[in-house]
Amino acid sequence: MKVCFPTIADAGMASEIYGHFASAPLFVIIDTDTGISSAIANCDRENPYAGCNPFSALTGQQLDGIVVGGIGDDSLRVMNMCGFTVHQAISASVAENVVLFSYGTLQEMAVMQSHLEGRCSNNESGCNCSN
Repeated sequence: MKVCFPTIADAGMASEIYGHFASAPLFVIIDTDTGISSAIANCDRENPYAGCNPFSALTGQQLDGIVVGGIGDDSLRVMNMCGFTVHQAISASVAENVVLFSYGTLQEMAVMQSHLEGRCSNNESGCNCSN
């Protein structure tokens, strides 16, 4: 299986997971069958100076999963639409999460509708913009 991890640096299995998927400098991909790792810069290969672009960076990759420390709803939706499953890391250790992913114990991430948090609403709690 090939599993992707957002990281700051490429240290293979000794890499640490970066806290936010979309702004990670690199993606380290671990082949769990061989232990071989590779790294992909988080950018558009056509325009690498334009900034982070995980969608362009991971396009065409054959991944069995992505393991993250954190990811926004929009990025999660796009990764899911691209056919990737995204899982919540248990720790910052890539090596530890590779084992947990292999055992199927990492929880798949779900869209949390976080864009709705803090917005005005008229709900059962009685909170709305006119209060």
